[in-house]
Amino acid sequence: MELDYICTGTEDMKPIRWKGHINLLRSTGPYELVVTARYSSFHILCGKHEYGSYICIPNWNIGTELAGLSDSFWNFERLTTYFPELSPVDAISIVNALVKLSEYISLQEEAG
Repeated sequence: MELDYICTGTEDMKPIRWKGHINLLRSTGPYELVVTARYSSFHILCGKHEYGSYICIPNWNIGTELAGLSDSFWNFERLTTYFPELSPVDAISIVNALVKLSEYISLQEEAG
C-alpha cells in the first residue's frame, strides 16, 4: 500500500507544510514501511511488544517506545529528546506518517 500525506510543521519552518509519502512494505505486525519527505528517507519498523509499542529506524540508529501511532505530540517529543541528530523537520515527517498510518492499521490488534 502507498499513501501520501501532508506534514504540518511549526510556524518558524519554511515551508510550514510539505508532502510526505509512505510505502507500506509489510502490512502485518511488525509493520515495515519507507517514509520519504522533504529530501529524507526512513526505513521504519514498528509494532507492539508485551509492554507497549515501538519504532525502529535502523538506518538512523533509532529505536524507542511509541505512545501509539496517532499520538504525535508524545512521539515527537520522544524522538527529538532522545535522538537530537534527528531534525525537527524529519521528526515531524515521521510522526505525521505514523498518524496517517493509524488510519489504516492498529498496533493494538497485533497484541497476542
